[in-house]
Amino acid sequence: MKKRTAKDFVALYAPEDEEKLVLIQSGTSADKTFLDTFWTAHTHALAMADAQTGQVVSDRCYLSWPLTDQERESGTYTNRFAKGQVYRIKARGWKGDALSEPQWYVTGVLEENVPCPALEAIWAEYTKPILLKDEVLGTLTLDRELSMFDGACQWMGSEVRISLDVDMEKKTSWTRAVNVMKKLLADQETWDKALRAMAAQKLTVRANEWLADNDQTNRDPEKDPITEEEFARRIFLTDFSVSPGGRFTAWFEDDDLFWGHVITVDGTLKKGAVDADIQG
Repeated sequence: MKKRTAKDFVALYAPEDEEKLVLIQSGTSADKTFLDTFWTAHTHALAMADAQTGQVVSDRCYLSWPLTDQERESGTYTNRFAKGQVYRIKARGWKGDALSEPQWYVTGVLEENVPCPALEAIWAEYTKPILLKDEVLGTLTLDRELSMFDGACQWMGSEVRISLDVDMEKKTSWTRAVNVMKKLLADQETWDKALRAMAAQKLTVRANEWLADNDQTNRDPEKDPITEEEFARRIFLTDFSVSPGGRFTAWFEDDDLFWGHVITVDGTLKKGAVDADIQG
């Protein structure tokens, strides 16, 4: 198979440059394209405007450009755009079939911090906090970039952080995630025991293996092993996250059972706690 190059990337776009104003929504990252044969950088514009009139011509769109090895290794491409800023760019539009969002190949940045009332108004609206108020969970704040509501609640006498992963455009997903968290809270004593039991069942053997490798402790895992009861008692729950589909993850501090790693327990309301692992 012929190896693709940056020229193949450029060929996907119109041959002529257009001037546009773009409002940058997110940071810049890089990955390989064309079956992992060369690197491109990419970011998202929250909106695009006509460079002459300042009128908005597009909602969210995808901006990308090919990278040389030197650019990728130096990391300078990450500084090309800043979130929330308006730029005047030269770009070429995607010339293939319509995609889920417009794609543009950025060939140059002509000016930064460009005044554009229409785009500035979009940013002001976009950055307004969206609050979700619930009588049980309290006030949750939406992180737009992550599509996640963040907040805190009481769990077994201690405060835990909660993160509800949602589809921003579908409020039914907001309700589903909220209801999952509320049902966990309503029966928290039972769930707390079940989550700890799953972590202990899956990870106590590994904890004793780590204990055997720990030169900083005098405890002998052969004579005085960590039991499942001790494991379950020592870990400390700090966070809950809930996915749009209703799956949840409980996050525990490990009390140095795994030298400071995080313990996660996954589950669903229907199946209960289903798995546990260490992270980080």
